[in-house]
Amino acid sequence: MANNFSVNVEPDFNLDAFVEEMTERYQGKGFKVRVLKMKKGVKLVFDKNCGGINMILGMGQGISATCTISGKENDTLNVNFSDGDWTGKIIGCIVGWFVCFVPVITAVIGICKQLSLPGEISDDIQSIVCS
Repeated sequence: MANNFSVNVEPDFNLDAFVEEMTERYQGKGFKVRVLKMKKGVKLVFDKNCGGINMILGMGQGISATCTISGKENDTLNVNFSDGDWTGKIIGCIVGWFVCFVPVITAVIGICKQLSLPGEISDDIQSIVCS
């Protein structure tokens, strides 16, 4: 599942300050944030409760947001979401179906949270860009 969106930014947009604000914001929400720098952008990897028992319960949240600057005057921030954490949700549904029903419920909750994650990150990106 991949989502894309673009937002206009000032030509002197500071990508490093943007990355720092996003990292602080999501670390405050309990996410592990990894930053991978690229030539004209950055890849932010967000992970929360991935692995361990959360894999079986399907409660982990994870996604990558690749942010690049483009446009004639470097005035557009393009964000591409990819690599969503769906493995735990699938395992939770299978385990829940064959063993006990509890992991199915937690996996459905995890699916809802995972589906809303790109929108939540998009909203935060827009609020940071606008401020």
